Amino acid sequence: MTELWPRLSLALGMVELRKLDGDPAQMARSARARHPQMTYAASGGRRIGESGVQELADSIRTIAHDCGYPSEVGNADLIRFDRVAAEEIHRTMQITSVEAAHREVWNFLAIVVMPDITRWRFPGENVERWIATDLTRHMFARLWWQAMTFATVVDGVPDYSLLRKLSESDLNQITERRSIAGVTPLARSIARILIEGGGGGGRRKVLRDAVPRLRRLMAFMDFSVLSDDQLDDRVRAIFREVSLEAVQ
Repeated sequence: MTELWPRLSLALGMVELRKLDGDPAQMARSARARHPQMTYAASGGRRIGESGVQELADSIRTIAHDCGYPSEVGNADLIRFDRVAAEEIHRTMQITSVEAAHREVWNFLAIVVMPDITRWRFPGENVERWIATDLTRHMFARLWWQAMTFATVVDGVPDYSLLRKLSESDLNQITERRSIAGVTPLARSIARILIEGGGGGGRRKVLRDAVPRLRRLMAFMDFSVLSDDQLDDRVRAIFREVSLEAVQ
């Protein structure tokens, strides 16, 4: 059954955020699995209680510890945390895209349940990491959506191998372009062709130049109805055109 997770409103989230202070170790002491003013969706699934919330928090903290939490670590360890945590959040939270689109769910996780993880992963003062005004930039929302977008189902089990092969730059280039990321089969196809083309700094430029062409095609073509092979052929052709023009 679909799960319904606790929510924290924007106004209340801002109030609670102002109360938070200190380093990750200090914030861990204020973390909790419930809030007296949390709410749920009125219907549509099974409400997750404190034990379920705490189970997710414990799993994420275990992953963070493996990556160096609560100490300050390098970018490579933070990216490694993101990839593993994205899979765990997506597997654990049995929610629909509709539930995941509600910003209040992510406010609750970042501010009430795991403020220490949010502070450790993003030590700056960017409010978007705490308050889910932009789901592509929020601490936990972005991870669930990344996993949902790039996971494929193999024998009934999610396969995250595509996500693991993408660099942080690749993810930003795809997921922050909403007209592209909003068509999941197209986003996956772009990821496959990027990986197929290998690494290197040129990957970012090719994608940046290919996106306007893809957008123009979207006005005439419904990418969501194409098979994976058809999508890959179309995206590969556009990438090839861009690459050839770059060397001329």
